[in-house]
Parts: sequence; C-alpha cells; structure tokens
Amino acid sequence: MISAGRLRFLATAKRENNTDNTGKKQKDFATTVGSFRCDLRDTGSSEISYADGVALSKTYDCLARWDAINEIGLLATDILLIRGRTFSILGIQNEAERDRLATISVEEIT
Repeated sequence: MISAGRLRFLATAKRENNTDNTGKKQKDFATTVGSFRCDLRDTGSSEISYADGVALSKTYDCLARWDAINEIGLLATDILLIRGRTFSILGIQNEAERDRLATISVEEIT
C-alpha cells in the first residue's frame, strides 16, 4: 500500500501516433492518454558505450495506485512526462497481484 502523501508528482501518459494528418508514417507522441499521481524513486544509473563516447542511463521506479493506471489504460509503449522530464516505460508490475500498487520501471530519455 502507498500513502497518499507519497504521491507527490503528477505523471502525464502520452501515446504514440503512427501517422500524421497527411497519412504519412511518423513516430510522434502527441496523444495524451491521461494523468495520475505517483512517487518517483531512483534505482540507479549506469554508463553505456555509445559511438565514440559514453551515454548515461538513469532508471527509476514510478509507484502509483493500480486503479489509476488501469483507468487510463497505460501501456508499456507509452511515455511518461513527470516534472518536465520524459521517461520511457521499461515494464509495469502489479505488486503481489493484489491490484493495489503498480511499480512502473522507467528510464529517463535525455
């Protein structure tokens, strides 16, 4: 169970549009699915070799009420906007299969 006082952040879920107004294929996250309150906890970061440099990968656990994400129909292909930062969803877990707490593993997109 998560206390209401811990749900400090407002997360907005956006869904991918595959086509634009002219019918051409393009990847765009313009459709807002909905919003829910959540708590964001840092789970660590790692460095990944990328081209001729190093990229930093930061991962977080986003804790929310299961009813809230079920109501908007959150998918693992959606992205989350929290406090001006963009996160891609790595996975959604229903803690103890009790339909109470959702743990959403996310990675910050920089």
